[in-house]
Amino acid sequence: MYDAYVMARYRDQFYHECSDIVERSHVYRNHINKFIEYLSRPEVNLADSPKKIDKNTIEECIGYYHEKGEINTRATMESHLESLKKFYKYLNETGKDDDIFAEVSNYGEFKNDIVTRFGLSESNERGYYSSGEIKELLLVLDNAIDSHREDNAGIRGEERYLQRVILRLFIKITLIAPAKRSVIINLKKSDIKEGYKRICINNANINIPNGLTRDIKHAIAEAKKRNGVDIKEEDNLFEYIYRYKGKFGGEKLNAWLCNIVQDFGILDRSEGKKSLAVEPIRNTAIKMMVDNMINPVLISKISGITLAMIESTYYSKDWTIKYEEDLDRSINRAIAQNDYYCYI
Repeated sequence: MYDAYVMARYRDQFYHECSDIVERSHVYRNHINKFIEYLSRPEVNLADSPKKIDKNTIEECIGYYHEKGEINTRATMESHLESLKKFYKYLNETGKDDDIFAEVSNYGEFKNDIVTRFGLSESNERGYYSSGEIKELLLVLDNAIDSHREDNAGIRGEERYLQRVILRLFIKITLIAPAKRSVIINLKKSDIKEGYKRICINNANINIPNGLTRDIKHAIAEAKKRNGVDIKEEDNLFEYIYRYKGKFGGEKLNAWLCNIVQDFGILDRSEGKKSLAVEPIRNTAIKMMVDNMINPVLISKISGITLAMIESTYYSKDWTIKYEEDLDRSINRAIAQNDYYCYI
């Protein structure tokens, strides 16, 4: 008979005794915490029964987080498995429990079966992400920001928090208005209108989803406390938010994206890298609009890419252009069709 929460105790002992490993990679902590939380759910009820946990438990855990939108890709699933393998190696070496991965005769086949069972997205090396990857990225950013505790964050933790606040704003704005990075990072407070409900980008008035409205207001309010001055209409949005830390530059976004991807083990494009280009996020939004058969006139308007380039890159030769009278309305309707929209 095991004491309640025995798996949580094992986890904490692992974190303490293997702190050098855990501190080098937030991935382990993120995914092992997910596993313990899953075991503690009333319908699972295995947090105090280590001997009842097997490889099927791990599969069901992945399925649970897939339904929640937190494990959508092979890359994130593999990060989850590798974290649990490290955890169970510790449990086995310390005599606390058997290594349940020892019962997996073919690890590659095991992973392939999970991908097939839950329909996880495969990675690709092209210049865009899948919808599942975008959802994972947004959820990880939201969770990381919401779990921040200012009173015990420390200097490094405070810096990471600010980076993630700015990165989330940049990504969400790019997803609703896939303009060039240089356009997004030069947005002024005056470009945000109607009580944070619309934003003007490339002379198009884009509706701001409620979640993004909340994020913008929160970021400005936090910056005001630290800057000691209100944001002015002519102020650059991102420069104002980052002002108390120093000078903001758009090139920082690549490093910050790489940090969040490596810290939480999502996607699979950052191994061995110190930066990760943010441009594929814009490409993703454009590609999804194309896949939804959106008029290229609308895509050209919001993205700033010439109509000729849009047509030659994405559309077949027999595509017929039909101009819309109300471009703003049509653009907003088109963007709202993208699968990730409800996550913004």
